[in-house]
Amino acid sequence: MAGKGLSSSTGGKMEKQRVLLVDDHRLMLDLLASRLERDLPDLEIVGSAGDGNEAVIQAADLRPDLVIMDIDMPGMSCFDAASDILHRLPSCLIMFLSAHSHDEYIDQALRVGARGYIVKNDDVNAIVDAIRTVVAGDLYYSQSVLARVTVSNDGRISLDSPPSTRLQSLTERERQILIMLAKGESVKRVARALNITYKTVDKHKVSLMKKLDIHDRVELCRFAVREHLIEA
Repeated sequence: MAGKGLSSSTGGKMEKQRVLLVDDHRLMLDLLASRLERDLPDLEIVGSAGDGNEAVIQAADLRPDLVIMDIDMPGMSCFDAASDILHRLPSCLIMFLSAHSHDEYIDQALRVGARGYIVKNDDVNAIVDAIRTVVAGDLYYSQSVLARVTVSNDGRISLDSPPSTRLQSLTERERQILIMLAKGESVKRVARALNITYKTVDKHKVSLMKKLDIHDRVELCRFAVREHLIEA
C-alpha cells in the first residue's frame, strides 16, 4: 500500500523499467515525462498515447513494464484498454490518474487490477513517490482513495460500499458502449473502435437504454455524467 515499497533489484545492474504514458492532454504528457525523467532515472519513457485505442496498440508494440493512464479520455474506456493490455501483457503494471476519486472509477480500477490510483491534485512529489512505489512492487492509492476502501487479511482491496445503481445491471460490453455513446461517438464509430458490427452495437444500445429506462442520447449523456463515467 502507499508508502511501502518492495525492492525489485536482483543484485546486478537493474534494467530500466519501460513506461507508456496515456493522456489526451499533451501538456500533461510532457510535464509528467519531464518530471519522471528527472526524478526517476531508472525509468525509460518509451512512448505516449492520447486515447485508449492508441494505448492498446502502443502497448502491444512497445511492451511496457508500466502504463500510467488518465481515466477520462475519448474513445475506448481506459478500463477496457487496461483490461486489453493486461490480457496481452499479464506482467504489465497499470496505474490510473484522475482528477476525481469517485466510487465508480475506483471500483472499475480495482476490478481491472490497477496497481495504483493517483488523484491529479495530489502534490507532484506524491505522484512521483506513487510511481516509484508501484515500480518497486507495491500498491499505491491516494489518501482520498484509501479512505473509501478496505484491505482484507489476504490483501484484497475492495470498496467499503460498492456502487449499487442501474449501472450495475449492464454487462461489461454495454457499459463500454454506453461510455462511448455518451461521449458523442456514433454507432458506426463505436463498431469500428471495438471491431464489432454496426448491428451488434445497435443491439447493445437498445438493450442498455431499456435497462436504464433512457430513451435519447441527451439523457444517456446526463446519466453517464451523474454516474461519473465521463466528465461533464
